[in-house]
Amino acid sequence: MGFKTVQLSNNNAVTGLYSSYLINIAADGTFEVALPLTREQEVWVGFPFFNSPIYLEPGKELIQNFDITSPSAVTSVFKGVPATVNNDINKVRPILMDFDWDAIDKAIYSMTPEQYKLYFQQIQQRKLSQIDSIAKKGAFNKTAYDLAQRNVKYSTADLLIFYRHMMESAYRHVNKLSFDNKQPLSKPVKPDSSYYSFLKELKYNDPLALRSYNYFILINRLMYMEPVYDQARTEGADYEKELAILKTKDTSDLGIKNTINHYEEMIARNATIPGALERARPVVFKKLLPVSSSMETDIVYLQSITREMDINKDTLSAEKLATIKSNVKNPFLLADVYTLDNTIKESIRNAKTQKGYSYNQLAATTANDSMLTTILEKYKGKVIFIDFWATWCGPCMDAIKRIAPLKEELAGDKNIVFLYITNTSSPEKSYDVIMPGIKGEHYRLSTDQFNQLSGMFNIVGIPHYAIVDKRGTIINKNFIWTQNDQVKEQLLRLEKE
Repeated sequence: MGFKTVQLSNNNAVTGLYSSYLINIAADGTFEVALPLTREQEVWVGFPFFNSPIYLEPGKELIQNFDITSPSAVTSVFKGVPATVNNDINKVRPILMDFDWDAIDKAIYSMTPEQYKLYFQQIQQRKLSQIDSIAKKGAFNKTAYDLAQRNVKYSTADLLIFYRHMMESAYRHVNKLSFDNKQPLSKPVKPDSSYYSFLKELKYNDPLALRSYNYFILINRLMYMEPVYDQARTEGADYEKELAILKTKDTSDLGIKNTINHYEEMIARNATIPGALERARPVVFKKLLPVSSSMETDIVYLQSITREMDINKDTLSAEKLATIKSNVKNPFLLADVYTLDNTIKESIRNAKTQKGYSYNQLAATTANDSMLTTILEKYKGKVIFIDFWATWCGPCMDAIKRIAPLKEELAGDKNIVFLYITNTSSPEKSYDVIMPGIKGEHYRLSTDQFNQLSGMFNIVGIPHYAIVDKRGTIINKNFIWTQNDQVKEQLLRLEKE
């Protein structure tokens, strides 16, 4: 059917982290993947014909059989212990995944906040009624029903929290405006506090919520919703107020002009001072969420810790652990923190025994304008796949996992090199743990050196890829790929030239 790999994403709502797993499909159509689970939960699987959460249980095998007789209408049946839940969810899956975004954008792009809220609440009610109607036709698994109900409610809350983003997206879509340009848009009306009344209608402090895929997304939306940013921006400069004052002055003055550009960039980035978001969340949650939301408050607190642990590859000291325990009201959540701590410890141990990588350093005297030549000279006569990445970049790490099987396949070919370049934004400690697990040639450059290469390769974001031929000529400054076969075909073709 034109594809050989599938991604599975396992999101952890407690830590805010996710793990991506590559599923390789054999020539006969069979596939398998094993992953660690802390608890029963939904994970996301992305087949072209089945892009949806599935329900898994720790220690239990789930089998999914696809019928591809009709490629345009593929169906699936589950077997194994968690099969009953998944087969019943199959009955309502079309309802859960039913979003006609073209029609939605045309309907919402000029709505007021209250009209927008009512619109999606009506869609939610219709979906819940449809699920009830199907469930009443026969025996319907209790867990499947609970997950279906939760996912509808959580996805609706997600859309309502994301009001301003959704309105801008709809405005661009309806008016055929590029999503890449910075053309000013007609700003949507900002919702007032009463708009967020829907948040108190959700069920909180319920451990069963952790098994819902959409709960992970809901927590993320709560952490970064507009009222949190509004509260956080009460600390430090009020960029919008300062900008309004500056625009009344002589905007031809270079200093004022540069300050205006800086403030506009800060507003566009929703910039806040360090720690302001963390301090703002408890204040906003107290106003907008019911008092029974202690589990959600604990999760938000733990995520601020676990993300730092993951980025910096830091393990928990006894003192830090004692502080965490004293601040958490739902101690069962700590199991996920312990698991992450053990995973980091194992990664640190494994880094010391990894093989197949080479760490390179440029001489301190290497001039920026000759840096690329110096790097490529070492690999002259070989085809080079360059990956600009960072340890903190989720898409970078996902792609590195996806391409790993191809590197194993080409491991015996000494004429092909996989070259990984990052900068000091990848913390040294985490780099020293992660880098050895990535087979290939590695460079960790200074900010200035990386900026020099960014200009040469027109890098505006990472991951970014490039291809260099055997003569050291950059064949493609921005190589786009989605499947390993695309990379393989390009590299082998250049190797033969």
